[in-house]
Order: sequence, then structure tokens, then C-alpha cells
Amino acid sequence: MGILSINDGYILSSWHGGTLEKGCIRIDEKTGLIIETGSDVTPQDGDRQYSMPGNIIAPGLVVGHHHLYSALARGMNAPKKTPSSFVETLQYLWWVLDRALDEKTVYHSAMAGLCGAAKLGITGIVDHHASPSFISGSLKTMAGAFEKFHMRGSLCYEVTDRNGPDEGAQGIRENRDFALSHMKHPLLRGAVGAHASFTIKDKTLDGIASLCSELDLPLHIHLLEDASDRTESINNFGMSPVARLQIRNLLRKGDIIVHGVHLTDHELSMLVDKDVYLLHNTRSNMNNRVGRAFLEKGNWALGTDGIDSDILSEARSCFFRGREDMVPPAFDAPLAFLKNSQNVLGSFFNENLSELAAGSAADITILDYNPPTPLSAGNFAGHVLFGMESWAVRSSMVAGKWLLYDRKIQTVDEMEVMAHSREAAKTLYEKMEKLQ
Repeated sequence: MGILSINDGYILSSWHGGTLEKGCIRIDEKTGLIIETGSDVTPQDGDRQYSMPGNIIAPGLVVGHHHLYSALARGMNAPKKTPSSFVETLQYLWWVLDRALDEKTVYHSAMAGLCGAAKLGITGIVDHHASPSFISGSLKTMAGAFEKFHMRGSLCYEVTDRNGPDEGAQGIRENRDFALSHMKHPLLRGAVGAHASFTIKDKTLDGIASLCSELDLPLHIHLLEDASDRTESINNFGMSPVARLQIRNLLRKGDIIVHGVHLTDHELSMLVDKDVYLLHNTRSNMNNRVGRAFLEKGNWALGTDGIDSDILSEARSCFFRGREDMVPPAFDAPLAFLKNSQNVLGSFFNENLSELAAGSAADITILDYNPPTPLSAGNFAGHVLFGMESWAVRSSMVAGKWLLYDRKIQTVDEMEVMAHSREAAKTLYEKMEKLQ
């Protein structure tokens, strides 16, 4: 391993508030860090040189909240019962799918999902996993897929009590085991996952809080995605979801709070003060008809909630849905949220994933975009929101190693991955039929 240089392209230092200038990036392949970057940098003798004329060299794209276990759901039959509410959508569809997952289908879901992500220029994923019939070892199984791809990620298991008295404790143990075994892993880290709190009993929630405190791990939880989260929580536990978390000191700086569509203004202000990350999932919210989050305040980032891995489509959807009603967010807000997704994942590694700068991790997405109008740092948001889509992705690297080069995945055999995933999907659908 030596020095790798990428030259002749336009370096976007950050997806939001950055500079855009023609230049060169030099990377230490051993450490996976950027040595130097800029318009005054040139390749040196002995560098492994890659010319990207006219391409945009940008910080690697990150999905701030994902459910890779849903990757095999594409094209499956509709549930036998038609859901009439958000809770019924969970009961008739997603809670059937996750119970049908076993070790094989968990692995192939991850492989298929990562394959799609790699083609879209994704270099990192913050994942939230569920497989109630296969809890112990599920995160290690997913990690095996991440390692094959050389994809950066944070993994957690979605703790819940909805399927039986022992399930919550098993989920906590899985989060603990994975986090402890991956604290020094170069590309993977653990968090403490939790389903919406209305499916979590007090004793289990106490256990989640203890684990977060003991290992200083962030909580990754769905919160007030739908109004039913509040009503179910009050009916079953006598207080709101936010109150149940707050009394256990579970809303701490760096926690990952997903959706937040039905937060009150007071609750949102409190979360701003706590400096948690808020994850917006525009297309999932639209699909589930739960409403739109209030994006005008808060430390918002972008996820896909398992719809797919297309974070650039998510940014565009965030923009257009945001202008449909309520007070629209700032014009370039979706790019600020996209950048913040990089910060979410970077916080697990104490790495700067949101800027291309000396000392930053060499997680990079390269786009082959030939603009029909002048392109600059000042109007970059307009190009992304009105034209630059994921078709422009040409190459990507993680920690200085090519993941995608000239639109071909470098770390796995894409055809083989997809053939196995199709077979696994058939098995999954057969199991789902028996569970409905």
C-alpha cells in the first residue's frame, strides 16, 4: 500500500457550505486518510494515479437511518389483510416480514441492500435491524456482509417486547455483545436499537437505559413516527413516549431519534437542547401517510427508513415535500441534512466524514455530472435538487479503498449476490405466507 491520488476532477469539500474547485486529492492507502487536497495539490511520483476529468469528487454519501432487513421486500405480495392504519401496516406487513427472517435471509437481505447502496454511491449506513426469530448473532451476520463490501456502518438491534417475555432481554444482549466486539473495528460500530417505545415494557426500557449508560452508546429509536405512538404509550404506560425516555436519561447528546413527525413544539425544543440527532425519512413518511416533521428547528439528518438506499432521491423528496405545505425549510436544507447524516456516522468513529480535508477519512463519492448550466459552490444545491440524481454516481471509496469504480462494484460479484438474494427472497415469502 502506498499513496493514491485522484486528479483532474472538481473537489466538493462539503455537500453543504463547501467549496468547489478543480484539484487533486492524495490519500494514504494504509491509514485510509486524506493526506492533502486542493487546487494547489498535484500527484507525486510513485502515486497510484486516477484521473477523473470533469467529475465531482465529494464526501461519501451516508444513509443516516436504514432497515437493510427490508431489502428482500421489493416485489413481494401485498398482505392478506389490507391495513387501515399505521399500526395495522406494522402488524400485517413489517412484523410478519421480520419474524420470517432467519440467519440466511438476514445475510442475503444485507448483501442485496448493500449491493444497491454501493451502486448509488453510498459509503456508509446507520442501520436499525430486526429479526425476532434470529436475534443472537444477527448483527454479526450483518457485519459479515458489510465486511465483504468494505462498507462503513453502525449496526444495532431493534429491542422490543412485542413477541414475548424474553425478546427484550435478548435484544439488549445482542446490542451489548456486538458493541463490545466491535469497539475497535475500523469500519463497524454498535449502538443500542429500540423499536417505538409503545412496544417496550418498562423493565426492558430500564435495561436499554442501563446499557446506553454503561457502554456510553447512543440510542437509535423510532419516536412519534405516527400519532398512535403517543396514544398507545399513554394508554399502556400512563405517559408520553418522550416522557418515558426522558425519565430514564435516554435523550442524550448524539442519540439518534428517528422520524419525530408528531413531536410537539415543546418536545422538539427539548430535543434541540439535548443536541440529539433527528432523522428525517421523507419518502417513508409519505408512503405510510404519517405526515411531515417540522424541519425548521432541530439537528436533522436524512435516512431512507429501508425504502431503498438512494439518499440523493431522499434529499430531493425532502425538498419538494417540504414545499407542499407548512413553512418550507431553507432552499439548501436537504443538503445540510445530507451532510449531517455523514456527521451521525462519523460520530461513531470520531472521524470527519462530512468534509474532504487533510486528516479526514477517505470516504468519497465521485459523480460524472456534465452540467447544462454553470456550476459553482454557490448554486450546487440547485443542481442537486433539480437535476443531479444518483445516475451520476461513477465511483466511490471507503477508507481509501475502491468500493465502486466506473460503476462496477469492486469488492463482491454483483451477479452472484443478486442471484442468491432472489433465492433467499423465495424462502422468505414462503415463510411469510405461513405467518399471515
